[in-house]
Amino acid sequence: MTIYQSLKQKSLDLVALDLKTTTLRHPSTPKRDVVPDDRSQSQNKRDVAIAVKPVFKMFALSTRHYLNRKRLVQDVDCKAIADGDGDEIEKATNLSYEKAREGYGVLDYLQMTSTCSDFILNREYITSSLTDEEKDFPIAYSILMYKSVEQSERLLRTIYRPQNIYCIHVDAKTADAIFKAVKSITDCFDNVFVLEERLNVTWGTFSVLEPELQCMRRLMKSNKYWKYFINLTGQEFPLRTNYELVKILKDYNGANDIKGNLKFNENIRYAETIPPPHGIVATKGDVHIVASRGYVNFILHDPRAQDLLEWVRNTTIPDETFFSTLNYNRFLKVPGSYNGTLNVGNDTKISQFHARYKLWRNGDRSDRFCSGTVVRSICVFGIGEVQYLAYAKELFANKFYLDYKHYAFDCMEELIYNRTRDEYLGILDFDSSWYSKLEYVTNKIG
Repeated sequence: MTIYQSLKQKSLDLVALDLKTTTLRHPSTPKRDVVPDDRSQSQNKRDVAIAVKPVFKMFALSTRHYLNRKRLVQDVDCKAIADGDGDEIEKATNLSYEKAREGYGVLDYLQMTSTCSDFILNREYITSSLTDEEKDFPIAYSILMYKSVEQSERLLRTIYRPQNIYCIHVDAKTADAIFKAVKSITDCFDNVFVLEERLNVTWGTFSVLEPELQCMRRLMKSNKYWKYFINLTGQEFPLRTNYELVKILKDYNGANDIKGNLKFNENIRYAETIPPPHGIVATKGDVHIVASRGYVNFILHDPRAQDLLEWVRNTTIPDETFFSTLNYNRFLKVPGSYNGTLNVGNDTKISQFHARYKLWRNGDRSDRFCSGTVVRSICVFGIGEVQYLAYAKELFANKFYLDYKHYAFDCMEELIYNRTRDEYLGILDFDSSWYSKLEYVTNKIG
């Protein structure tokens, strides 16, 4: 019997109790303010905090209520799409063009978050850890966003759990109204915060690294002893449930999931600067990482990491060098780093990583057609990609545009929610043993 199956009857009992004792309000029902409008903002925040405390117990019960029904996207059959049904894929693609998408804007979020307890309840955030295994394995996230409050909020809602912690950076180029809406969302949670300092992030420059490092510093100072750090953008989405992530990361056992390879044609990135400090060999990787707490601590406190950080300031696309280089210079003894030797060229045994699913125009999956559109050589997913994303081994996918063929995003959201539900109720289990045999897991430092 799985840990989820052992909880199934308990869950059903709690649902019965919930339905007897709690009146659940439909999102269309007018909200009732719990804080008078004529009080000061600081007093309101204190009262909201007080009001939310007993309500969170109700939320936990309500969560079980939500998890006892499936979430289904209207108009299309997402299960058929995930199974590769060509007719349903074509139907969803056509609907994406023919039917205007109804979504939430900045003003909607400012209104919805005016009462945090209503926002959390109506948006159906999972405010329970669900299992002890997940409760005992908190994850830290950074989310870098610059547009679409709704898409970023729906990402947050999907990955949110009370034991985790989240740092959000809103680009300086983004409208102040969007920042205010994001801030109003983060103010509803004690484990979600937005960086007040907003940086102008420009691709290919050091500015891509800066908000990541700021979030790392803030997350390390938090009172949650998280085990792994995952950095995301607002245009990404998980391919695994929180339970599956915890199982995978436990199998990683401290190993970092960070891409790395040695390519001579990448030397142009470093041609106009001095060699890296301390005999370090620069490697090319990716800004997207899944890193152990020890790795993050090394970045922030080891002098050699700080020296490398200063060196990459004078290189091109430093975010694709810094994280990877620390992970593939074994003499540095970075916790969780690779203990083998990279070969010159693209060593597929090592360089392929599982932090992110991407469909590059000339990448590892270049033979796979992008049903969406290609922006800067990377596929923005269309509905045709859902059948591959649904069964991919990677942990997250990059990238989605909510205003472009939105059923791809909608269906992935349905899939992850319903998989969370089925795992919780014991209908579905997850075997993570495949990840424990990966080269960077079996051959790691520490």
